[in-house]
Amino acid sequence: MNVHLKRWLAVSGAAVVIATGVVAGGSYWRLESNLKTVDLAKEITHPRPPSTPGRPLNILLIGKDDGRSDTAMVVQLNAKGDQARVVSIPRDTMVPRPRCGNNPPVAIAMFNSAFSTGGAACTVATVEQMSGIRIDHFVQIDFNGFRDVVDRLGGIDVTMPEAIDDDKSGLHVPAGPTKLDGTQALAFVRTRYSIGDGSDLNRIRNQQLFMRALSEKLANENWLASPAKTLELADILTKSIVTDTGIGSIPKLADLAGKLTALKPDAITYVTLPTESYLPDPNRVQPKQPEADTLWQAA
Repeated sequence: MNVHLKRWLAVSGAAVVIATGVVAGGSYWRLESNLKTVDLAKEITHPRPPSTPGRPLNILLIGKDDGRSDTAMVVQLNAKGDQARVVSIPRDTMVPRPRCGNNPPVAIAMFNSAFSTGGAACTVATVEQMSGIRIDHFVQIDFNGFRDVVDRLGGIDVTMPEAIDDDKSGLHVPAGPTKLDGTQALAFVRTRYSIGDGSDLNRIRNQQLFMRALSEKLANENWLASPAKTLELADILTKSIVTDTGIGSIPKLADLAGKLTALKPDAITYVTLPTESYLPDPNRVQPKQPEADTLWQAA
């Protein structure tokens, strides 16, 4: 049995353990009741990019903090399901924002303001408008949940490219291999002022480094070794996320998780939306053209 298939079976098997072994104890229904969903079809009323055969499956990941999306990544899984690309969108990117609910469209706004304006649906609509691609699903996670998931996984091994000594975030780690617990991992993916030039792009590089380390951890995790631990992790995760209704059930989430964690770590590439300085405000950036459009069209 090849490694790709074994990983998919492991995650799917864990889902079966959850879906069957928990019925007697009612845990399955607890997990279902944890889930919170948004109906994108109702929230986004203007025309959306078409869903065409053979295109990638696009999942928007949103990291939420204090009413704004602090992190946004588009995971693009190819039609064969054996390759994925993760596109990071700098939160300080200036883009047009479409109508969101009762909020009229605006010609230019900071990308992460979409979430505070109209939640995940507005963020999805903004990504679709700026990229021209259809976002099939979204998963929004709050940072407390992120921290707890990392702790439940036993921490994540990361090779630090440089030492970080950041009093603002409380993160103090040496260069080289280290294991980050949940609190450290959260600080690592959020810190920016103590690394490089302090820009959001350096923070994104940290996030991508962490995502690579996390994918390696998940690829080697024995999901069936402890059904109780798997259930505990699922409980933490389902309490911490909001999804669209298309994946708003345990079986559908498990199926998506199976597809993503079945990927080999080296089958996942990480890129950042090409940007350039936004002249009216040097602390902001804007999509660099034609490179940005080329990136989205190349998926």
